[in-house]
Amino acid sequence: MLVIALFVIIVLGLLGITMTRLLSSSSETVVYEVLGQRALNAARAGVDCAVANQFGTGCNNPVNKTFINVPGLENCTYTVLANNKAIVDGAKTFTYWTFASIGECSAGNTIVNRTVYVDAKI
Repeated sequence: MLVIALFVIIVLGLLGITMTRLLSSSSETVVYEVLGQRALNAARAGVDCAVANQFGTGCNNPVNKTFINVPGLENCTYTVLANNKAIVDGAKTFTYWTFASIGECSAGNTIVNRTVYVDAKI
């Protein structure tokens, strides 16, 4: 009887440890997913701002920005890199633009980056 009781205690203890680890890794996954979506939104805001600045009405901080009091984007930043290249097609010359925006969000020691690319031709 003592051997069976000891066996049950050990099995339940291992099951408890396994469940604790599983819940811990699940919580980390949720943190990475939320920060990843926030970083993606920050990168999209950066590329939208850069494209609007180049082709539209303009935008504040088209190159980099740190979001401070924006709900959902706290501790997030974006950095935009823009390149252009002239393309000659017969008698016409076009300008080919490439915009890359890197969004970064952090929470504690966790930092997540996402990158968005947009190409444009005028």
